[in-house]
Amino acid sequence: MKKFSLLLIFLLIFLFFPFPKNVGPQERPDLENMTVNMSSMASKIETKLAVDKLSPLSLLPDPSSWPRPLYLVWRAAYIDTAVRERTSDKDWAKLKDLPATMPQAIVAIEDHRFYEHDGVDVDGVLRAILANIQADRIVQGGSTLTQQLVKNTLLSQEQTFERKVLEIMLALIVESRYEKDDILEMYLNTTYFGAGAYGVKSAASVYFGKTTDALVLAECAVLAGLPNAPSALNPFENLDACKTRRNSVLKAMAKRGMISNALAEETSAMPILLNNK
Repeated sequence: MKKFSLLLIFLLIFLFFPFPKNVGPQERPDLENMTVNMSSMASKIETKLAVDKLSPLSLLPDPSSWPRPLYLVWRAAYIDTAVRERTSDKDWAKLKDLPATMPQAIVAIEDHRFYEHDGVDVDGVLRAILANIQADRIVQGGSTLTQQLVKNTLLSQEQTFERKVLEIMLALIVESRYEKDDILEMYLNTTYFGAGAYGVKSAASVYFGKTTDALVLAECAVLAGLPNAPSALNPFENLDACKTRRNSVLKAMAKRGMISNALAEETSAMPILLNNK
């Protein structure tokens, strides 16, 4: 599947993507004869502009006017631009500045095979299908963190087969162009944590009155549990449900070897101390 998707991506890139011009070594002006060369340079620039106007790529309209599927492919290939449009530098938390238990907690509870799959976890999808059939309703989505990033940034929240297929295709494109840590960082800075908090930095401030680097394990587990159902698990509104979810996160972390069983049990017994509570 990955080889086919990469072939499709490369084809779309060569056909539609606005590659930068002036690739390769460029002529440098002779500084000792700058005055003499100015007219020659001006002539070369005019010739270059004329050639650029004849380039097929230059004839393409702005990507925003492309058919939606092609536009979404382009946006997925440059999803960091879409992400930055949704956040500001002051609200951005770098992955390297977070306590290690924050990304670990998210991966453990949301997508424990994150560093193994190529954007789509086939095993997770099959498990979700079986769970949904048994429950006769949608109880699991099987979405990876990459798929969630695509959905939150580029797509709607509607539950349709067409949107799910598009989500999978775009996730494969994102995975082919970005490192795993970059994807995880973008996810943490765009996902909704409830109580009006988008991004982990805002969530740390809203719920605990802290900067992200000051978060402790119990608080990281609380935040990691929220994206699953940010309104229903909001600790300001439903502390018991939030605590249950936090403890599920801690168990998942212990199961994946991120923390010890003893530390998970010890942290599970702690109360959730909220900002201004």
